[in-house]
Amino acid sequence: MNKKIDILSARNVFFATLLFAAVVLAFLAPKAAVNVDEQLHYPQAKRVVNWYFTGGRDVSSLDTPVTNLKYYGQSVDNITALVNRVFHVEDEFLIRHYFGALFFWLLLLFASMIGYQLTGSFWAATLTVVSMLVMPRLFGQAFGNLKDIPFATGYAAGVFMIIRFVKELPEPKWSSAIWLGASIAFTCSVRIGGLILFAYLGLALVTYIISKPFFLKYIVSTKLCFVRFLGQVLVIVFIGYFFGLLFWPFALQDVFHNPLESLSVMEHYKVSIRQIFEGGLLWSTQLPWYYFPKWLAISTPEFIFLGLIFYTVFLVKNRLKQNNKQLFFELFVVFALLFPIVYVLVIGSNLYSGVRQMLFVLPLFAVLSAVGFIKLLQSKTIKPVKIAAVFFYFILMVLPFKQQAATFPADYIYFNTISGGNKKAWSNYEYDYYFHGIKESSEYLIKLVGDKDVTVACNCNLSNYFEDVSNIKYRYSRYLERSSVDWDYGLFGVNYIHPFQLKNKTWQSAQIIKTFYHEGNPISVLLKRSDKNDFKGISEIDSGNIEKGEQLIKEAIQSDPNNVWLFVYLAKVCFEKNNFEEFDGFLKKGFELHPFYEPLYLLKAQKLFDDKKYNESLETLQSLIEINPRYRNAAPLLKAVKDKLK
Repeated sequence: MNKKIDILSARNVFFATLLFAAVVLAFLAPKAAVNVDEQLHYPQAKRVVNWYFTGGRDVSSLDTPVTNLKYYGQSVDNITALVNRVFHVEDEFLIRHYFGALFFWLLLLFASMIGYQLTGSFWAATLTVVSMLVMPRLFGQAFGNLKDIPFATGYAAGVFMIIRFVKELPEPKWSSAIWLGASIAFTCSVRIGGLILFAYLGLALVTYIISKPFFLKYIVSTKLCFVRFLGQVLVIVFIGYFFGLLFWPFALQDVFHNPLESLSVMEHYKVSIRQIFEGGLLWSTQLPWYYFPKWLAISTPEFIFLGLIFYTVFLVKNRLKQNNKQLFFELFVVFALLFPIVYVLVIGSNLYSGVRQMLFVLPLFAVLSAVGFIKLLQSKTIKPVKIAAVFFYFILMVLPFKQQAATFPADYIYFNTISGGNKKAWSNYEYDYYFHGIKESSEYLIKLVGDKDVTVACNCNLSNYFEDVSNIKYRYSRYLERSSVDWDYGLFGVNYIHPFQLKNKTWQSAQIIKTFYHEGNPISVLLKRSDKNDFKGISEIDSGNIEKGEQLIKEAIQSDPNNVWLFVYLAKVCFEKNNFEEFDGFLKKGFELHPFYEPLYLLKAQKLFDDKKYNESLETLQSLIEINPRYRNAAPLLKAVKDKLK
């Protein structure tokens, strides 16, 4: 009787926790920030929807040579575009964020059900939900990341349904087969990497049947059972593969070749993005093999690691005592967690943006961590040790929660305490790569300018914050090159700035009127131009009015002495005027501000080339290429230098 009451109580707590999660997600969705990827994938989703509405005449969704977006299924993005179009929704990003919340809630459900399948305990399921809610790198992307969160949802659903299907052997239910096929189809519709679930299913079936010879004999010897099982497998394959292509125009052009081409592209993604990692600025194709493991180590909350330690101890300790069937499914989940990590490391996949691209493994970390903690509570460990472990576990859980509550909607920017926390990570690791910090600063700017007509420059594509404000015009500008753009206010995320400048504060402009912080670290800045001498000077120089432009830039430097771009322009002017004494002075000052700035190296190399110092010019260019192997502006001079040295 007591056991029955305990089960009912645990089940009630589980459903109450899921309900609480739904309320929290619904409440926070309208307050969430738009991220830079949304401004990339949502327009593609609109083009995809238009492909269907025009009967395939609009092929713009298939022509993506730069972004490679045709290779993404991105079904949830596409669904939001369809809903917004059919129902004429004005706040399009709000619908996206509600859909993000929905799929995150489904992720909570399926991951917690895996925990329940492994333990038979709703307490494990409940703890899985709570754990995922306080994993900032996971929860912080619940609303705007409609690629990685839905893919994680499909992955968790697929793992759950595989366990359920195999548990029902030798006569699985048709409903389980259909839902398993649907899970795989959905996962593939987001990213074609979901095909891995077919391999998981095959592996699970083969190994389980081998471990249970009776099942194989029964299935093969019983004609009705064999036909039924074969039919179910065929249905799973058919639904899982072909249904996953229905909302993906590129895949529908050739249903067998194009999905596999997409898989090949995704495994070795050619797009390279500059990332701050371990205090250096590297292209993602240059990042070391341990990039992802290192990010896991520094951005996963400590309580998850503690639970995993508990799980590992009990797995090793009780491996001979455990029910073989239960052990099989636990090891299957461990495999589903570890295999993708090992695989991307072995093939050298192009990973970037922290743990984002491998976000789908984080729920399984939460599952096994929760299972480990529940195993501790169910074990014969002496009571004082249990109490101490429980206390420590939940104290560790409070740490990320406090930061989440304080930093939303930029709560995904989290580094655990054992790595030194956010304070140590800033300027050493990529920080706000999604530009969530622009939301708060844009709202501040809108209130600040009131009804005044102004132009705002920003170093990201988040123009959506100003779309309903008719008096604000939006311009894109890189932060260091901001003087080349005409603007009144500059709103810049502290992104794509070299760690040297961040650490030595040479990135800070005298025009900054407000800095926005995250855990004590600058996350975005608001600049106001007192005059436009810098822009006017650059415009004059570009128009050939050298003397006038030079004078204006010299005046601009007096009010913004850390503006390295202005020193580049002054060095160019002196070079053209053969004023090499001032040229060397401006170059020296530029290097003091930013000793890794490519334009300065190029100017230095050009001067050495003109002085016929070809070896020194080549050495300078090699230093430049070491800093930035993809700096194309150096190519013509490099070729000229090599021609001279032949």
